[in-house]
Amino acid sequence: MTSPGVLAALPTRLRRDAQRKAEKRRIREALDFATLERTATRTTMNKLRTKADGVRREAAERDELSALYPQTSAEVQKDTEEFRRLADTMAAAGAHGAAAEVAYESAGLERAWFRRKAAKEDAGGRAVVAELATGVRDVVAPGYAVTHLWRREPGKPMELIDTHMVSKSRARSLIAAWFKSENGWVLRDTDDRLFVATPTTVLELVPTDMAPPHTEGDVLRAALESYGFPAYDDSEGGFTWLAVPLDPSTGEDDVYRGAHLRISAGEQADRVASLHDEVWGASVYDADGDYVTTLDGAPAGSSLAEDSAFCASLVAAYARLVSPK
Repeated sequence: MTSPGVLAALPTRLRRDAQRKAEKRRIREALDFATLERTATRTTMNKLRTKADGVRREAAERDELSALYPQTSAEVQKDTEEFRRLADTMAAAGAHGAAAEVAYESAGLERAWFRRKAAKEDAGGRAVVAELATGVRDVVAPGYAVTHLWRREPGKPMELIDTHMVSKSRARSLIAAWFKSENGWVLRDTDDRLFVATPTTVLELVPTDMAPPHTEGDVLRAALESYGFPAYDDSEGGFTWLAVPLDPSTGEDDVYRGAHLRISAGEQADRVASLHDEVWGASVYDADGDYVTTLDGAPAGSSLAEDSAFCASLVAAYARLVSPK
């Protein structure tokens, strides 16, 4: 990777091109990793669900025949402990999966914004149309306005058939279907408009406001929500953090009126998710704002999703410890 010192010594144009290439590589690597982690968490969760189904079936069969066998307290305790371990494992996997999903979506949005900026710079602001090469990866806006044009006869002008507002998932479904078809072309311009073109039909998909990439705090929030805990953004003097009440029913206006945590990574919680480079630090405060303790940090080298799932599990465990139900 080119060092900052080398970049600073380059002429302006070369420096800008080098910086763009470095940023493009960083974003691509972030998306590749997020894709792998998302796939792995989904696979893990599917395996755990299958295992849980098997445990439930075995328990149901034992219950059905329980009158025929003597059942010891040791067996009952063993079953209870197995269910508890499995439930804890599934909760942790669910938090990891929720965090990985947000990190993946953020990396996709980050790449889309980078492409939009680069395309406009390269085209000098002109809407240059190019054929898509990667299918639905360019469908990133929260929604699209779809205009359907149709040519009734050769040589006749296109006629407006109808218009629709569709979600991102519906737009992806449309583009994926046409991308696989051999009857048309799927195009994109530098303003992120998408087009499906055939000799007789044109679909124009105009993106609504593109959502910004998610923050590192958004990833942690997803993990906390899987345990039922809300997390509220806060900041002061350039520092940012998530405020998390130990009582999950607490609203944002009351979060500091009871026991709560302040969670940040290097005194920040609002960087773009792919820039998260320190593990979460979660400090506990009482209702008077006095410091109580700091929870353990995730192991070094943890990904943002792993770090977030680890932190969320400790928050849930600490809340159970101090406020057992």
